[in-house]
Amino acid sequence: MKKHIIFFLAEDDLSYSIAAILDGLIEELDGKVKFSSQKYLGAILTELKIMLRPNFARKSDTLKVIVYSISELYKERYKPVFNIPIFPAVSLGGCDYFGEEAVDIASELYSILSSRDRLNSEQVVHRLLRRARKIGSFNKVRIERSEDSKIRGGNPAVASFCKRVFEELMRKLDKLKREKKIDDMKYRKIKEIYIKLLGVKFLEIG
Repeated sequence: MKKHIIFFLAEDDLSYSIAAILDGLIEELDGKVKFSSQKYLGAILTELKIMLRPNFARKSDTLKVIVYSISELYKERYKPVFNIPIFPAVSLGGCDYFGEEAVDIASELYSILSSRDRLNSEQVVHRLLRRARKIGSFNKVRIERSEDSKIRGGNPAVASFCKRVFEELMRKLDKLKREKKIDDMKYRKIKEIYIKLLGVKFLEIG
């Protein structure tokens, strides 16, 4: 069983509710959560690594919670990238749940982890799946996604999209430089802005 949970959020009330629940969870588990983030065009990927200790005798375990926060302007573009029809959504155990069900699963995650029960990551995911089955499965969609496309910092489709945008911007910038409409210093500054905006360093684009 996969030991991670993936949320897909946009700029709507239900997505804001999930974000608030996750913020509260980070505060509740003070010191037990490590997180990192990466920026893409119209999206931010945040990865939470939650340290679990099933019992004192065993090594700690890690539960990954991945959050894609999508700008309203790019929401429709990312739906086919992630193969989801609406936001918010959560991917759990190979299935997707949407709308209020996604909020319910986020709430259940908060309840499980704040209870201080000594569970490992697999047990947490199992409890969430059990809860998901109880709240109904009429809008559950079976999905086939590779492990790499979700867990790595760069979803291949997102990376490819950002790379194309970056290359197009650089072609225009190079043209301005050739036509001597900008000097070398301004060229470098604008290029740095593009790199930061599109997160191309994370995508290994030269």
